[in-house]
Amino acid sequence: MQRTRRTEMDLGCVAIVALAVFSVSGCQADDPLAFLEAELPSKPRDLGPPQRVFAKRFVTPVRSAPSPEGVRLGYLRAGALLHSTTTEPVGFEGCEDGWYELDTGGFACRTRDILVFSGDRLPELRARQPDRDADMPYEYVTVRRKAPLYRRIPKTDELYTIPPSSEDGGVEASATEEPEAAALVNNPVVLRILQPGFYVTLDRSFERDGETYWRTQQNGFVAAKELRRKDWSRFRGQALGDGRWSLPVALTRREQTTIYQLNSRGKLKATRERLPRRSWLAVQSRRRIDDDLYLVVGDERLVREAEVMVVEPSAPPEPIAEGDRWIDVDLTRQILVAYAWKQPRYVTLMSSGRSKAPSPEQSYLTPKGLFRIRGKHLTSTMDNDEPGEPPYSLEDVPYVMYFKGAYAFHSAFWHDRFGRPRSHGCINLAPYDAKWLFNWAGPDLPDSWHGGMATEDNPGTWVHVHGETP
Repeated sequence: MQRTRRTEMDLGCVAIVALAVFSVSGCQADDPLAFLEAELPSKPRDLGPPQRVFAKRFVTPVRSAPSPEGVRLGYLRAGALLHSTTTEPVGFEGCEDGWYELDTGGFACRTRDILVFSGDRLPELRARQPDRDADMPYEYVTVRRKAPLYRRIPKTDELYTIPPSSEDGGVEASATEEPEAAALVNNPVVLRILQPGFYVTLDRSFERDGETYWRTQQNGFVAAKELRRKDWSRFRGQALGDGRWSLPVALTRREQTTIYQLNSRGKLKATRERLPRRSWLAVQSRRRIDDDLYLVVGDERLVREAEVMVVEPSAPPEPIAEGDRWIDVDLTRQILVAYAWKQPRYVTLMSSGRSKAPSPEQSYLTPKGLFRIRGKHLTSTMDNDEPGEPPYSLEDVPYVMYFKGAYAFHSAFWHDRFGRPRSHGCINLAPYDAKWLFNWAGPDLPDSWHGGMATEDNPGTWVHVHGETP
């Protein structure tokens, strides 16, 4: 107790001396009490409540820090709406109007990349946004015949007629190059020449001089009469792990597969039931009847094993561990299975890279090995103009996930040959399957983002590619 009183008395003396010095010195430049204020924590500046954010650029980068040096985590597409965490910017390094932290995580630069606003009225005209719940997030159409793609809606004297012997290209150049097709067309309003079979995605339509034009998602304009809608594959895989469905499963391979049953005398009889090609069956057991193997597929129904393809479970390869998700890609049988460690979650057919290429120097084979998904894109444009192959251009291919270089999983809405090699090296999936896998696999993509990269905190799902391409 005595020690406590001395300490209190000493502190009182310090305070009295300090006040005495202050009264003698007056308001001088060196405040004798400044050392007391310096020890007090500074109060953070209130940057205000969240505001609405509008993505301005077609590709709006999102970075890990409020700086151009921040790692690019992903990007938004023009018209995306989300919120900032504050009213005022959180930094200005390399961004004159300030960086804003997004409520989804990451930072974006105001004015250059985003617009910050309040209220219901949008700051700019908004392009049609993707339907993230649909198998096909945009409206897709194919080109009937060679057609000009304009920079804007052309006037009557700006219309371009393609000569019958035109040798125009039609493959969109990369972002760093000028489109070759436009260089061959003596019309400044023409962006490029679309070839038959090219696909574009639609935003909205306009009328001029009795003609209807569509603006594409890539901000080009094409006459509606040059386009047609085309249906896509409705095939889909089978979800697993719900109690009824697990591996092994069977898939019918013939146009019609007969269902058998045993009669009261134990004799095998064919029923009138026929299953169409690519029907999924839950396998309960195997039975040998006479000289043939049959699969029991429920309610005493049987199918010949020779008439179906059976998918058995696979063990996770090292270093995949408990808690990891991984995708098993069987090139030999063109089967894909998604696993949560040892638990199968989804099975489907796919189309990998085909074995034949236009020249010995080229290879369309899908690479084998153990990889991780390194980036996801809600949609991505794909095109090619290799010698020996017809050119193609596919705007906004849905549900793209890159796992090695330019090799990716993605939707293939232009064919229905799943179960056979067909691609230039990527893994083609039916639209529904591509959407399911995209939403299930890592890295997780925040709401409103169009693309994102894998990070240490948000890793990509493992991919195991094995077997031999038939």
